[in-house]
Amino acid sequence: MARDTFEENPDFEGIPVPEMVESLSNWVHHTQHILQQGRCVWVNLAEKPEEDFEEEADEEEKEEEPDEPEPEVGPPLLTPLSEDAEIDHTPPWSSRMSSTLIPQYAIAVLRSNLWPGAHAFAVGKKFENVYIGWGLKFAGDGYTPPVPPAPQREYPSGEEVTEAQDPSLEEEQALQAALEEQRAAQEEAEDMEGEEEEEDEDD
Repeated sequence: MARDTFEENPDFEGIPVPEMVESLSNWVHHTQHILQQGRCVWVNLAEKPEEDFEEEADEEEKEEEPDEPEPEVGPPLLTPLSEDAEIDHTPPWSSRMSSTLIPQYAIAVLRSNLWPGAHAFAVGKKFENVYIGWGLKFAGDGYTPPVPPAPQREYPSGEEVTEAQDPSLEEEQALQAALEEQRAAQEEAEDMEGEEEEEDEDD
């Protein structure tokens, strides 16, 4: 049904703004539903163009014809918004008044939770739709990256890895002298053992 075929009701005075906000039954869809194909009018994507029918007539006779897809039909026009499906246990629409300070001049505002950025407003016999967004449906919660793994524990502290202060010059000299004395004593002991072995051989 085209939009220009509607007949205006001169007796219609409009629904008060508080009632528009309280119930989604007072709002209706006045344009066609967007189907899963992303179109408002269903198109059979399995149907081939007429030019291909003549070229592939023989192949089609041999092959079995695939099942014809079932046409998708959206809800009829003027369907109340209260019949829209919920999204992750969230109502598809959120309604509010533009101002509670001066309600006599407020308008009813409707926000879509399925298409973020889509809004509608109405007051009396006037209504309008506006959309400011990226053209993307609400797909649940946003992506949350996984928590990074815990940092690796540091190596255990011990004498072999504990940093120590450098020895002073006097300490180095004393250590070197002690090592030389130890080396000399070891050499003297080895010489004495060698002499004892020679004496045993002479006997």
